Amino acid sequence: MELIPGLPNDVAHECLIRISFDQLSKAASVCRAWNAVIKQPEFRRRCWKASALTRPVIVMAQMMDGLKELDPPFYRLTLFEPVKNRWSHIPPIPEMVDGMPVFCRVVGIGPELAVIGGLDPVTHQHLNSVFIYNFLSATWRRGADMPGEDRMFFGCAASADDRTVVVAGGRNWDNFWLKSTLAYDVARDMWTTLSDMSIGQTECTCVFHRGKFHVLTRYNKDTQDDSKQIVETLDLVTRQWRVTDIVTDYTIIPFQSTYVDIGGVIYTVKGRRDVVALVDTTWVFVAKIPKDTFYATYVTGWPGNMMVIRSVKYGHEAKRAYVLELKTKKWTKVKIPSEYCGGVQFSCCIHI
Repeated sequence: MELIPGLPNDVAHECLIRISFDQLSKAASVCRAWNAVIKQPEFRRRCWKASALTRPVIVMAQMMDGLKELDPPFYRLTLFEPVKNRWSHIPPIPEMVDGMPVFCRVVGIGPELAVIGGLDPVTHQHLNSVFIYNFLSATWRRGADMPGEDRMFFGCAASADDRTVVVAGGRNWDNFWLKSTLAYDVARDMWTTLSDMSIGQTECTCVFHRGKFHVLTRYNKDTQDDSKQIVETLDLVTRQWRVTDIVTDYTIIPFQSTYVDIGGVIYTVKGRRDVVALVDTTWVFVAKIPKDTFYATYVTGWPGNMMVIRSVKYGHEAKRAYVLELKTKKWTKVKIPSEYCGGVQFSCCIHI
């Protein structure tokens, strides 16, 4: 059967690959043949791994209504496509009619997005829920709940290679800092308990770097020493943790920092305005962010570029964002429509 009348099927496949990710669900409904092709694992691999047509998309858990302050705040998932400078939003989670969980974590795994944990936006009770959004079908599904004790302010990161999400640390209702870690296999919808970290950590940032899972502390509770950070590294093959001290001359900001791996190098923002890169075990200065974006604690990126987003606490403080071209050190301000100016609580970058 011809996918597109008059064209060989290999050419038709190339046409389907070029359909924008937010239109794939509509394309799948055109006919049974298109639906069958688009849902094939091989098609997904060609789209998201082998094809040079993939584009970065920034996903943000963002306060609704732009500049309007709501009580309680209402959060949604918004999308920013840097290549097209286009903003949009993801349909709400069907089970969360009052908005997304507050302080949830958002991670991308191939063509899917996972929303993990957080607090109920109305009752403020802990949630161990997992919701998966598939960009291919534009649908949500419920994943297996996160096991173990309730936790909030945990760190997590996803490995795109084996579609594994690792959750580390956090704290419970008694404000006890947790050492425990968990792994979630997205394909199998299954959680596994991993070995504990050496110390309890909360509001830590996690990143997959060179095939290993890294937990970077914001503050060393035991030593109260800001001149060194503890980095705990987990090898998912051996299931063993390794502890490293990272020396820094930069003051750690009093909010949650985020770290990103770009081209095999970890970047973050230290102090108020310093973009730094981790070289061996030392932070090295890269560039200063624009003055109107100090305290830019949300950092994400894609090959050759790093994006910083100003963290805001209330909706009436407009969000600001800039993109740094790492080679030229040139900053470009991101144009943000008023309806997308609400505060960002968490963000990640995926390629689709």
